[in-house]
Amino acid sequence: MALPRLKNDIPKYDLIIPSTGNTVKFRPFLVKEQKVLLMAFESKDNKQMINSMLDCLSSCVPDASIDELATFDVDYMFSQVRSKSVGETTTILHACSNCNEENEVKIRLDQIKVDIDENFKKTKDIEIDKNIIVELKYPSYADVSKNVNIDENTSDTELLTESLMACIKAVKTEEEYLLIKDEPKEEVERFINSLTNQQLEMITKFAQSVPKLKHTENYECKKCKTENKIELEGLQDFF
Repeated sequence: MALPRLKNDIPKYDLIIPSTGNTVKFRPFLVKEQKVLLMAFESKDNKQMINSMLDCLSSCVPDASIDELATFDVDYMFSQVRSKSVGETTTILHACSNCNEENEVKIRLDQIKVDIDENFKKTKDIEIDKNIIVELKYPSYADVSKNVNIDENTSDTELLTESLMACIKAVKTEEEYLLIKDEPKEEVERFINSLTNQQLEMITKFAQSVPKLKHTENYECKKCKTENKIELEGLQDFF
């Protein structure tokens, strides 16, 4: 005899997408999705971890275009979905600045925010030459997943090229609007390699301004009673 199918009344919650201000509804992870996430994180495989996170969020936040959102939007979504699925706090280990004793510090996930500048814009045009404009964007995880094979053997030059490719949306001239995603990788690399240092600096400055999850937490060391301050930045610091 087959077991009965559950018809659970799964709760729905609202969250605001940081980059757009739009409100979308989400539900908590189901057990099957948590198992996929745990297996991916245990594998230590970057591509598997990213893909499992995106797949789970696509199911839990169906009204959001997960593949098109910037990485910090997805990071924030994951923190909020996780808070309603597993628990509203996460525990991190931190060594005391005075005695080096390891402390367990609880972080409330509802206090995590994305640090966005008041002059934030999703894209930015930079004129790098006469009649040549580069349209920049904050990278999505779809962009990041192309670079997951980067490791300790990757040269600084290769890393820089991949980072810039993820931030350039298009190149505009008087006659053409060229989307980078539609151009051969070799052509994009040739374009990047032809930049001057001044042009490179303009693009790099934008790339370094990507908003991130941020939170500051103070705690008292359980051993020496010293007051410590933790500054967390990026999803990996929280989980």
